[in-house]
Amino acid sequence: MDIKELQRIIEEVVISMMDKKHKRLLLVHSHTTISKKQVDVLQSYCHVEEWQANETTSPTQLFYDAIVFLEVDQAFIVSSAQGLPTTPAALYLSELLVSNQTAILIPNEKLSAVVTAKEPNPYMKMLLHHIERLKEFGCDIQLFAQLIRFLKQQEEPARSTIVANYLTAEMLQSYKGKRLTLPAHTKLTPLAQEMIQEKGMTIQRY
Repeated sequence: MDIKELQRIIEEVVISMMDKKHKRLLLVHSHTTISKKQVDVLQSYCHVEEWQANETTSPTQLFYDAIVFLEVDQAFIVSSAQGLPTTPAALYLSELLVSNQTAILIPNEKLSAVVTAKEPNPYMKMLLHHIERLKEFGCDIQLFAQLIRFLKQQEEPARSTIVANYLTAEMLQSYKGKRLTLPAHTKLTPLAQEMIQEKGMTIQRY
């Protein structure tokens, strides 16, 4: 492991300890006027970080309560559902899905009309088919107006898998599950081992 990777892990652990009251969101968006307003709204309810396309290492879901893609359009949905990412954001989503991590997709106004259509026409049905494919891959599709309520309802992590090189006690403090799935290479700190024993948790390697 190089120094930069170790520094990134330390920084993420420290940040994850700073604020336990508010949910932590990583927002992926195209910096449009609408998405910037949505970021401002979410900052009132959550601790928000914005994804940068030029980052050398892709952030994982481990340190966030949710990774949210704002103002998702038709091209993003279709290319992602077909496994043919055409933008840096779509490529990042594909990296998440390949590593079995989930994401929340917020459709833009035009796509929201498709999602909420009571009588979709044949073309809308085709788009809905792609949306359903993404749901099968682990994506949640939520209208922005429903996002805050949706996040508040998620009291427990949906997955029991943690992907990291090192597992610390701080990472386990808010973990409520009894079974934890870890990659074969992940190492546990002594305090993490003690916490796992105290919580009566079992570990499965893959």
